[in-house]
Amino acid sequence: MRKDLHWVRRLPIRLRHACLLFAIAVFPDIAGAQARWKLTETLRIGGAEAGPEAFIYTKSIEVDSKGRIFVYDRKTQDIRLFGPDGKLVKVIGRLGSGPGELRDAEGIAIARDGKLWVRDAANARFSVFSSEGVFEKGWTMKFCSSQGAWNPQMDRTGRIVDEDCIVGGGRAFKFAVLAYHTDMSRVDTLADKPACGSTELSEAGTWITRTARGGSYRSIPYAASSHTAIGPDGEVWCVPNSSNYEILRLNGGAKDTTRIARSVPVVPVTAFERDSVIALIESRAPTGLDFSRIPKVKPAIDRLTVDDQGRLWARHTNAKGAIEFDIYSANGRIIATAELGVFNSSVWQPFVVHGDNVYAVVLDEDDVQHVARFRITR
Repeated sequence: MRKDLHWVRRLPIRLRHACLLFAIAVFPDIAGAQARWKLTETLRIGGAEAGPEAFIYTKSIEVDSKGRIFVYDRKTQDIRLFGPDGKLVKVIGRLGSGPGELRDAEGIAIARDGKLWVRDAANARFSVFSSEGVFEKGWTMKFCSSQGAWNPQMDRTGRIVDEDCIVGGGRAFKFAVLAYHTDMSRVDTLADKPACGSTELSEAGTWITRTARGGSYRSIPYAASSHTAIGPDGEVWCVPNSSNYEILRLNGGAKDTTRIARSVPVVPVTAFERDSVIALIESRAPTGLDFSRIPKVKPAIDRLTVDDQGRLWARHTNAKGAIEFDIYSANGRIIATAELGVFNSSVWQPFVVHGDNVYAVVLDEDDVQHVARFRITR
Protein backbone atom coordinates (compact mmCIF):
# COMPACT_ATOMS: atom_id res chain seq x y z
CA MET A 1 0.00 0.00 0.00
CA ARG A 2 1.18 3.52 -0.70
CA LYS A 3 2.66 5.27 2.37
CA ASP A 4 0.28 8.20 1.89
CA LEU A 5 -2.67 5.82 2.34
CA HIS A 6 -1.57 4.15 5.60
CA TRP A 7 -4.43 5.84 7.48
CA VAL A 8 -6.89 3.52 5.69
CA ARG A 9 -5.87 0.67 8.02
CA ARG A 10 -7.41 2.49 11.00
CA LEU A 11 -10.89 2.76 9.47
CA PRO A 12 -13.81 0.32 9.96
CA ILE A 13 -13.63 -2.49 7.42
CA ARG A 14 -16.62 -1.35 5.30
CA LEU A 15 -15.30 2.19 5.07
CA ARG A 16 -11.83 0.81 4.44
CA HIS A 17 -13.09 -1.11 1.40
CA ALA A 18 -14.88 1.97 0.07
CA CYS A 19 -11.76 4.09 0.44
CA LEU A 20 -9.62 1.49 -1.28
CA LEU A 21 -12.00 1.32 -4.26
CA PHE A 22 -11.85 5.10 -4.52
CA ALA A 23 -8.07 5.07 -4.27
CA ILE A 24 -7.77 2.45 -7.01
CA ALA A 25 -9.75 4.68 -9.36
CA VAL A 26 -7.68 7.77 -8.55
CA PHE A 27 -4.27 6.04 -8.16
CA PRO A 28 -4.54 3.00 -10.46
CA ASP A 29 -0.95 1.99 -9.78
CA ILE A 30 -1.62 1.02 -6.13
CA ALA A 31 -3.34 -2.29 -6.91
CA GLY A 32 -2.96 -4.75 -9.71
CA ALA A 33 -0.28 -2.85 -11.64
CA GLN A 34 2.27 -5.43 -10.47
CA ALA A 35 0.29 -8.17 -12.25
CA ARG A 36 2.11 -9.12 -15.42
CA TRP A 37 0.47 -11.09 -18.20
CA LYS A 38 2.85 -12.96 -20.46
CA LEU A 39 2.13 -13.02 -24.21
CA THR A 40 3.71 -16.01 -25.95
CA GLU A 41 3.53 -16.45 -29.72
CA THR A 42 1.86 -19.76 -30.65
CA LEU A 43 1.02 -19.31 -34.33
CA ARG A 44 2.13 -17.25 -37.31
CA ILE A 45 0.37 -17.24 -40.70
CA GLY A 46 1.73 -15.52 -43.79
CA GLY A 47 4.93 -14.98 -45.71
CA ALA A 48 3.87 -16.71 -48.91
CA GLU A 49 4.67 -14.96 -52.19
CA ALA A 50 1.21 -15.72 -53.54
CA GLY A 51 -2.05 -17.32 -52.46
CA PRO A 52 -4.17 -17.00 -49.31
CA GLU A 53 -1.15 -16.72 -47.00
CA ALA A 54 0.18 -13.71 -48.89
CA PHE A 55 -1.21 -10.79 -46.90
CA ILE A 56 -0.89 -7.43 -48.62
CA TYR A 57 -3.15 -5.02 -46.71
CA THR A 58 -4.62 -6.79 -43.70
CA LYS A 59 -7.50 -4.57 -42.63
CA SER A 60 -9.41 -6.66 -40.10
CA ILE A 61 -9.10 -9.85 -38.02
CA GLU A 62 -11.88 -11.74 -36.26
CA VAL A 63 -11.96 -14.99 -34.27
CA ASP A 64 -14.97 -17.22 -33.66
CA SER A 65 -15.90 -19.48 -30.75
CA LYS A 66 -14.05 -22.39 -32.39
CA GLY A 67 -10.79 -20.44 -32.51
CA ARG A 68 -10.95 -20.07 -36.29
CA ILE A 69 -9.31 -16.93 -37.64
CA PHE A 70 -10.96 -14.69 -40.26
CA VAL A 71 -8.57 -12.30 -42.05
CA TYR A 72 -9.87 -9.57 -44.35
CA ASP A 73 -7.38 -8.22 -46.91
CA ARG A 74 -8.39 -4.88 -48.39
CA LYS A 75 -6.13 -5.29 -51.42
CA THR A 76 -7.80 -8.48 -52.63
CA GLN A 77 -11.24 -7.73 -51.14
CA ASP A 78 -11.67 -11.20 -49.72
CA ILE A 79 -11.77 -12.86 -46.31
CA ARG A 80 -9.54 -15.87 -45.62
CA LEU A 81 -10.78 -18.36 -43.02
CA PHE A 82 -8.05 -20.32 -41.21
CA GLY A 83 -8.43 -23.09 -38.67
CA PRO A 84 -6.90 -22.84 -35.16
CA ASP A 85 -3.89 -24.68 -36.60
CA GLY A 86 -3.36 -21.97 -39.22
CA LYS A 87 -4.45 -24.08 -42.19
CA LEU A 88 -6.68 -22.46 -44.80
CA VAL A 89 -10.32 -23.53 -44.65
CA LYS A 90 -12.01 -21.22 -47.15
CA VAL A 91 -11.81 -17.92 -49.03
CA ILE A 92 -14.92 -15.78 -48.62
CA GLY A 93 -16.06 -13.01 -50.95
CA ARG A 94 -14.41 -11.23 -53.85
CA LEU A 95 -14.23 -7.80 -55.45
CA GLY A 96 -17.51 -6.59 -56.89
CA SER A 97 -20.98 -5.25 -56.16
CA GLY A 98 -23.03 -8.41 -56.51
CA PRO A 99 -24.40 -10.53 -53.64
CA GLY A 100 -21.55 -11.59 -51.38
CA GLU A 101 -19.05 -9.36 -53.16
CA LEU A 102 -17.11 -6.52 -51.53
CA ARG A 103 -15.93 -3.11 -52.68
CA ASP A 104 -13.44 -1.39 -50.39
CA ALA A 105 -15.03 -2.91 -47.27
CA GLU A 106 -13.91 -1.39 -43.98
CA GLY A 107 -13.88 -4.36 -41.66
CA ILE A 108 -15.50 -7.53 -40.36
CA ALA A 109 -17.18 -8.55 -37.11
CA ILE A 110 -18.64 -11.78 -35.72
CA ALA A 111 -22.04 -11.32 -34.08
CA ARG A 112 -23.22 -13.21 -30.98
CA ASP A 113 -24.98 -15.77 -33.20
CA GLY A 114 -21.70 -16.57 -34.98
CA LYS A 115 -22.55 -14.89 -38.27
CA LEU A 116 -19.93 -12.82 -40.06
CA TRP A 117 -20.80 -9.17 -40.76
CA VAL A 118 -18.95 -6.99 -43.26
CA ARG A 119 -19.35 -3.21 -43.35
CA ASP A 120 -19.24 -2.34 -47.05
CA ALA A 121 -19.84 1.41 -47.26
CA ALA A 122 -18.87 1.64 -50.93
CA ASN A 123 -21.72 -0.76 -51.72
CA ALA A 124 -23.95 1.00 -49.14
CA ARG A 125 -24.71 -2.14 -47.16
CA PHE A 126 -23.77 -4.70 -44.57
CA SER A 127 -23.10 -8.13 -46.06
CA VAL A 128 -23.84 -11.08 -43.76
CA PHE A 129 -22.32 -14.55 -44.09
CA SER A 130 -22.99 -17.73 -42.14
CA SER A 131 -20.41 -19.01 -39.68
CA GLU A 132 -19.12 -21.21 -42.51
CA GLY A 133 -18.69 -18.27 -44.88
CA VAL A 134 -21.80 -18.75 -47.01
CA PHE A 135 -23.41 -15.47 -48.09
CA GLU A 136 -26.89 -15.06 -46.61
CA LYS A 137 -28.15 -11.53 -47.15
CA GLY A 138 -27.33 -7.84 -47.34
CA TRP A 139 -28.75 -4.93 -45.37
CA THR A 140 -28.89 -1.70 -47.34
CA MET A 141 -27.58 1.29 -45.38
CA LYS A 142 -27.26 5.02 -45.94
CA PHE A 143 -23.83 5.33 -44.35
CA CYS A 144 -22.78 8.91 -43.70
CA SER A 145 -19.18 8.26 -44.70
CA SER A 146 -16.38 5.73 -44.79
CA GLN A 147 -14.91 4.92 -41.37
CA GLY A 148 -11.57 3.76 -42.67
CA ALA A 149 -11.42 0.91 -40.15
CA TRP A 150 -14.48 -0.71 -38.57
CA ASN A 151 -14.11 -1.80 -34.93
CA PRO A 152 -17.58 -2.35 -33.42
CA GLN A 153 -18.57 -4.13 -30.19
CA MET A 154 -21.26 -6.68 -29.39
CA ASP A 155 -23.54 -5.77 -26.49
CA ARG A 156 -25.20 -8.22 -24.11
CA THR A 157 -28.41 -8.39 -26.13
CA GLY A 158 -26.60 -9.25 -29.35
CA ARG A 159 -26.72 -5.84 -31.01
CA ILE A 160 -23.69 -4.49 -32.88
CA VAL A 161 -22.61 -1.26 -31.17
CA ASP A 162 -20.77 1.23 -33.33
CA GLU A 163 -20.18 4.92 -33.94
CA ASP A 164 -21.21 6.70 -37.11
CA CYS A 165 -22.40 10.05 -38.36
CA ILE A 166 -26.10 10.73 -38.88
CA VAL A 167 -27.19 13.06 -41.63
CA GLY A 168 -29.66 15.72 -40.55
CA GLY A 169 -31.33 18.50 -42.51
CA GLY A 170 -29.38 19.51 -45.60
CA ARG A 171 -25.72 18.55 -45.27
CA ALA A 172 -25.58 18.81 -41.49
CA PHE A 173 -24.56 15.70 -39.58
CA LYS A 174 -23.62 14.59 -36.10
CA PHE A 175 -21.73 11.64 -34.68
CA ALA A 176 -23.64 9.15 -32.56
CA VAL A 177 -23.28 5.78 -30.85
CA LEU A 178 -25.56 3.33 -32.64
CA ALA A 179 -26.76 -0.22 -32.03
CA TYR A 180 -27.68 -2.40 -35.03
CA HIS A 181 -30.16 -5.21 -34.41
CA THR A 182 -28.80 -8.33 -36.11
CA ASP A 183 -32.29 -9.35 -37.28
CA MET A 184 -32.06 -6.20 -39.43
CA SER A 185 -35.23 -4.79 -37.89
CA ARG A 186 -33.88 -1.40 -36.82
CA VAL A 187 -30.98 0.76 -35.68
CA ASP A 188 -31.07 2.33 -32.20
CA THR A 189 -29.39 5.66 -31.47
CA LEU A 190 -27.92 5.24 -27.99
CA ALA A 191 -26.44 8.72 -27.56
CA ASP A 192 -24.54 11.50 -29.25
CA LYS A 193 -20.88 10.56 -29.41
CA PRO A 194 -18.92 12.58 -26.81
CA ALA A 195 -16.24 14.86 -28.18
CA CYS A 196 -12.62 13.76 -27.75
CA GLY A 197 -9.59 15.86 -28.65
CA SER A 198 -9.64 19.09 -30.60
CA THR A 199 -9.35 20.39 -34.15
CA GLU A 200 -6.18 22.26 -33.19
CA LEU A 201 -4.53 19.05 -31.97
CA SER A 202 -5.50 17.22 -35.15
CA GLU A 203 -4.08 19.95 -37.38
CA ALA A 204 -0.87 20.14 -35.34
CA GLY A 205 -0.30 16.43 -36.00
CA THR A 206 -0.95 16.60 -39.75
CA TRP A 207 1.01 17.71 -42.78
CA ILE A 208 -1.52 19.68 -44.83
CA THR A 209 -0.58 20.44 -48.43
CA ARG A 210 -2.89 22.89 -50.15
CA THR A 211 -3.63 22.48 -53.86
CA ALA A 212 -5.87 24.19 -56.38
CA ARG A 213 -8.35 21.32 -56.04
CA GLY A 214 -8.31 21.17 -52.26
CA GLY A 215 -5.43 19.60 -50.39
CA SER A 216 -3.76 16.44 -49.16
CA TYR A 217 -3.43 15.32 -45.55
CA ARG A 218 -0.81 13.04 -44.03
CA SER A 219 -0.44 12.17 -40.35
CA ILE A 220 2.90 13.09 -38.81
CA PRO A 221 4.58 10.01 -37.29
CA TYR A 222 4.67 10.01 -33.48
CA ALA A 223 2.67 13.26 -33.31
CA ALA A 224 0.21 13.74 -30.46
CA SER A 225 -3.39 12.93 -31.36
CA SER A 226 -6.64 11.78 -29.80
CA HIS A 227 -7.82 8.16 -29.65
CA THR A 228 -11.21 6.59 -29.00
CA ALA A 229 -12.67 3.11 -28.61
CA ILE A 230 -16.29 2.01 -28.22
CA GLY A 231 -17.30 -0.34 -25.38
CA PRO A 232 -20.14 -2.89 -25.37
CA ASP A 233 -22.45 -0.63 -23.32
CA GLY A 234 -22.00 2.27 -25.71
CA GLU A 235 -19.35 3.91 -23.53
CA VAL A 236 -16.59 5.84 -25.26
CA TRP A 237 -13.01 5.53 -24.04
CA CYS A 238 -11.10 8.69 -24.94
CA VAL A 239 -7.48 9.82 -24.93
CA PRO A 240 -7.84 13.60 -25.49
CA ASN A 241 -4.12 14.14 -26.14
CA SER A 242 -1.79 11.17 -26.52
CA SER A 243 1.22 13.13 -25.29
CA ASN A 244 -0.24 12.62 -21.79
CA TYR A 245 -1.26 9.38 -20.10
CA GLU A 246 -4.87 10.33 -19.53
CA ILE A 247 -7.87 8.16 -20.42
CA LEU A 248 -11.50 9.17 -19.97
CA ARG A 249 -14.53 6.88 -19.92
CA LEU A 250 -17.41 8.91 -21.33
CA ASN A 251 -21.08 8.00 -21.43
CA GLY A 252 -23.38 9.96 -23.69
CA GLY A 253 -25.64 12.24 -21.71
CA ALA A 254 -24.04 11.34 -18.37
CA LYS A 255 -22.26 13.88 -16.19
CA ASP A 256 -20.03 11.36 -14.45
CA THR A 257 -16.69 10.63 -16.08
CA THR A 258 -14.12 7.99 -15.11
CA ARG A 259 -10.59 9.34 -15.41
CA ILE A 260 -7.37 7.35 -15.49
CA ALA A 261 -4.11 9.27 -15.19
CA ARG A 262 -0.61 7.96 -14.66
CA SER A 263 2.95 9.19 -14.79
CA VAL A 264 4.95 7.23 -17.37
CA PRO A 265 8.59 7.43 -18.54
CA VAL A 266 9.37 9.53 -21.61
CA VAL A 267 10.40 7.28 -24.51
CA PRO A 268 12.50 9.01 -27.20
CA VAL A 269 12.13 8.49 -30.94
CA THR A 270 15.47 6.99 -31.97
CA ALA A 271 17.47 8.32 -34.92
CA PHE A 272 16.93 4.98 -36.67
CA GLU A 273 13.15 5.19 -36.22
CA ARG A 274 13.05 8.77 -37.46
CA ASP A 275 15.22 8.01 -40.49
CA SER A 276 13.14 4.91 -41.29
CA VAL A 277 9.80 6.72 -41.37
CA ILE A 278 11.27 9.53 -43.48
CA ALA A 279 12.72 7.00 -45.93
CA LEU A 280 9.35 5.26 -46.17
CA ILE A 281 7.51 8.52 -46.83
CA GLU A 282 10.06 9.59 -49.45
CA SER A 283 10.36 6.14 -51.06
CA ARG A 284 8.36 7.04 -54.17
CA ALA A 285 9.39 10.66 -54.70
CA PRO A 286 10.46 13.73 -52.72
CA THR A 287 7.48 15.14 -50.84
CA GLY A 288 8.79 18.50 -49.64
CA LEU A 289 7.34 17.84 -46.18
CA ASP A 290 8.76 19.53 -43.09
CA PHE A 291 10.28 16.58 -41.24
CA SER A 292 11.37 18.81 -38.36
CA ARG A 293 7.75 18.48 -37.16
CA ILE A 294 8.32 14.83 -36.25
CA PRO A 295 8.41 14.79 -32.42
CA LYS A 296 11.49 13.71 -30.50
CA VAL A 297 9.46 11.57 -28.06
CA LYS A 298 6.78 8.94 -28.54
CA PRO A 299 3.16 9.29 -27.40
CA ALA A 300 2.30 8.16 -23.88
CA ILE A 301 -0.58 6.15 -25.41
CA ASP A 302 -0.82 5.29 -29.09
CA ARG A 303 -3.94 3.10 -29.30
CA LEU A 304 -7.03 1.97 -27.39
CA THR A 305 -8.70 -1.42 -27.90
CA VAL A 306 -11.70 -2.95 -26.11
CA ASP A 307 -11.57 -6.75 -25.93
CA ASP A 308 -14.35 -9.33 -26.07
CA GLN A 309 -14.89 -9.06 -22.30
CA GLY A 310 -15.25 -5.27 -22.28
CA ARG A 311 -11.76 -4.63 -20.91
CA LEU A 312 -9.68 -1.74 -22.19
CA TRP A 313 -6.17 -2.30 -23.58
CA ALA A 314 -4.05 0.87 -23.75
CA ARG A 315 -1.02 0.43 -25.98
CA HIS A 316 2.27 2.29 -25.59
CA THR A 317 6.00 1.74 -26.04
CA ASN A 318 8.00 1.07 -22.90
CA ALA A 319 11.55 2.16 -22.10
CA LYS A 320 12.95 -1.05 -23.65
CA GLY A 321 11.32 -0.23 -26.98
CA ALA A 322 8.79 -3.05 -26.59
CA ILE A 323 5.06 -2.80 -27.27
CA GLU A 324 3.23 -2.87 -23.95
CA PHE A 325 -0.43 -2.81 -22.90
CA ASP A 326 -2.10 -1.67 -19.70
CA ILE A 327 -5.36 -3.56 -19.21
CA TYR A 328 -8.28 -1.96 -17.35
CA SER A 329 -11.67 -3.21 -16.25
CA ALA A 330 -14.85 -1.61 -17.61
CA ASN A 331 -14.92 0.74 -14.60
CA GLY A 332 -11.33 1.88 -15.09
CA ARG A 333 -9.55 -0.33 -12.54
CA ILE A 334 -6.06 -1.49 -13.53
CA ILE A 335 -5.95 -5.26 -13.98
CA ALA A 336 -2.52 -6.03 -15.42
CA THR A 337 0.24 -5.03 -17.80
CA ALA A 338 1.21 -7.20 -20.76
CA GLU A 339 4.34 -6.86 -22.87
CA LEU A 340 4.04 -8.00 -26.48
CA GLY A 341 7.74 -7.53 -27.15
CA VAL A 342 9.82 -5.73 -29.76
CA PHE A 343 7.74 -6.22 -32.88
CA ASN A 344 7.24 -4.17 -36.01
CA SER A 345 3.49 -3.77 -35.68
CA SER A 346 1.74 -0.55 -36.66
CA VAL A 347 -0.95 1.00 -34.49
CA TRP A 348 -3.10 1.14 -37.64
CA GLN A 349 -3.06 -2.61 -38.18
CA PRO A 350 -5.58 -5.02 -36.60
CA PHE A 351 -5.24 -6.00 -32.94
CA VAL A 352 -7.82 -8.35 -31.42
CA VAL A 353 -8.14 -9.97 -27.98
CA HIS A 354 -10.38 -13.04 -27.91
CA GLY A 355 -10.55 -15.26 -24.84
CA ASP A 356 -7.03 -16.21 -23.80
CA ASN A 357 -5.40 -15.13 -27.04
CA VAL A 358 -4.19 -11.95 -28.71
CA TYR A 359 -4.13 -11.65 -32.51
CA ALA A 360 -2.05 -9.01 -34.29
CA VAL A 361 -0.41 -8.18 -37.59
CA VAL A 362 3.37 -8.21 -37.35
CA LEU A 363 5.98 -7.49 -40.02
CA ASP A 364 9.12 -9.53 -40.55
CA GLU A 365 12.55 -8.12 -41.39
CA ASP A 366 11.44 -7.68 -45.02
CA ASP A 367 8.25 -5.82 -43.96
CA VAL A 368 6.09 -8.78 -45.02
CA GLN A 369 2.79 -9.01 -43.15
CA HIS A 370 1.97 -11.98 -40.93
CA VAL A 371 -1.00 -12.70 -38.67
CA ALA A 372 0.32 -13.85 -35.30
CA ARG A 373 -1.46 -15.39 -32.32
CA PHE A 374 -0.15 -14.89 -28.77
CA ARG A 375 -1.26 -16.91 -25.75
CA ILE A 376 -2.08 -14.92 -22.59
CA THR A 377 -0.60 -16.42 -19.44
CA ARG A 378 -1.81 -14.82 -16.20
